[in-house]
Amino acid sequence: MRKYLVFISLLFCAFFKSEMVAAQAQTRTVVKNQEGTEFWLCFQKNYRDNNPKDQSDPLNLELFITGNNDANVTVEIEGLGFKREFLVRLGTVYNLKIDPRAQISSEERPERLAVHVTSDVPVSVYGLNHRFQTTDTYLGLPVSVLGTSYRAVSYRKLAGDLLSQIAVIATEDSTEVTITPTSATSGMKAANRPFKVNLRKGDVYQIVARFDPLTISELTGTLVTANKKIAVFSGHNCAYVPSRVDACNHLIEQLPPVSSWGKHFYVGQFKDRSRYTLRVVASEPKTKIFEDTRLVAVLNAGEFYENTNARTHMQITADNPVLVAQYSQGFRNGDSVGDPMMLLISPSQQYVHEYRFATPISGQWRHYVNVFVPTDYIDSLTLNGR
Repeated sequence: MRKYLVFISLLFCAFFKSEMVAAQAQTRTVVKNQEGTEFWLCFQKNYRDNNPKDQSDPLNLELFITGNNDANVTVEIEGLGFKREFLVRLGTVYNLKIDPRAQISSEERPERLAVHVTSDVPVSVYGLNHRFQTTDTYLGLPVSVLGTSYRAVSYRKLAGDLLSQIAVIATEDSTEVTITPTSATSGMKAANRPFKVNLRKGDVYQIVARFDPLTISELTGTLVTANKKIAVFSGHNCAYVPSRVDACNHLIEQLPPVSSWGKHFYVGQFKDRSRYTLRVVASEPKTKIFEDTRLVAVLNAGEFYENTNARTHMQITADNPVLVAQYSQGFRNGDSVGDPMMLLISPSQQYVHEYRFATPISGQWRHYVNVFVPTDYIDSLTLNGR
């Protein structure tokens, strides 16, 4: 569960969505990114609550908030009576500790543990979930870019209590959510059979894969739809990546809606690591997946392709929109560097000209940034003006 490195892929964590929108008879370009004035976030379960080592290094939940202007920010968790109001100065990163009781430990039962972030000007928000040697972070997506249809990405079971998980947050009252899990759930919902749940604004509803020693017991490809905008998170409370490589780590990302998926991606190697794992999830039948120019899979909706031994910078293309996740691997894969984490890679069609990102500032961290830039414009690339 060692995790000493933080990798920030600008393709993932600094931009979210750029799309063409047809409004009546007129077409205009709308750019949507990770900045916003309202967010609905959560913290899924990280490892085991009964780990005796937690006494010396307890659960830490944190938000990192940054922006290009002074921002008056409010963070509330209704179910805990938690409320903080503060000023985030332009160009700085504000670190807010969240009550550890905000961790979602229930299964298939709505809880009032959604983290509601509001600001008077656009900001970017990152969540960090840390327990003893098991940490992952995610980029928060504002309400303005949320949708009503999602597919999850996660990883395989590790133990009876270390499993794939998905959390859904309602952003409006009277939200009806339909979930079609790819694996049986801990609440005895059958695989590939949709079930419905009704949520109030701010409810969080979590499902967890049912442990089955004879199957992979994971929720990648699970379809989550709703009649109103929802925020969806998926990952694993502590996974081996690949499945037989020590040691485990928490995996978590906030998912983009299917409407924002893309067809062309660049995936970069991780500094000081010899290999990484890659997953590609399809939303449409007969989707062809290519690594560089080589056809590697033809997928139906909800199926995924996995490469557990990717060793180079890579171009991923598909003939239908897909979701691409990149994983670092466990400490004992031969590199002896750190443990798994999960990044979502943004399609190249969504690149923009400027990014602001945040990284943890305490703990045993070394920071790396993967940047992709068109060859003709390398000379124009600057970091903090240099």
